[in-house]
Amino acid sequence: MGFRTGLFKMKRSLNNLAFRMSFVKLAPGSSRPLLPVASFLILAFTVFVLAGGLFILVGAGTSVSLLNVQQGLGFVYPHDINNQTPAEGVFVALLYALGIVGLYMMFTSTRNAYRPKRAYGFLGFGMLLSFVFMATAYFVLYQKLM
Repeated sequence: MGFRTGLFKMKRSLNNLAFRMSFVKLAPGSSRPLLPVASFLILAFTVFVLAGGLFILVGAGTSVSLLNVQQGLGFVYPHDINNQTPAEGVFVALLYALGIVGLYMMFTSTRNAYRPKRAYGFLGFGMLLSFVFMATAYFVLYQKLM
């Protein structure tokens, strides 16, 4: 019994030490306030990188935002998948955000399982946003390839 009580006392003293050394004092029962902010910032940085924001910041993309093309989108380099205009980067970032909102709405619909009207609404609108995201991303990629 002495060994078990010794481990318990050591664990309790380490927990007390960790509590005393913490620099953010939270009230008992409150949630961590920075967790949603941190997750939003990580998600925003991920969308920025995926949309080619670093490529545009480095200056590899030209400063031309609209191209003089005969047909198709005016901000997409035709037949060139390696270049990107700043307008295309902004468009793709908004497109990724649209897809993330659609996926989040589908996730939220599962939380409203006991409210069927709201759950079906979230699910349907989330599926619509996700479909628009996939169709538009496919269209833009098709314009870059053809």
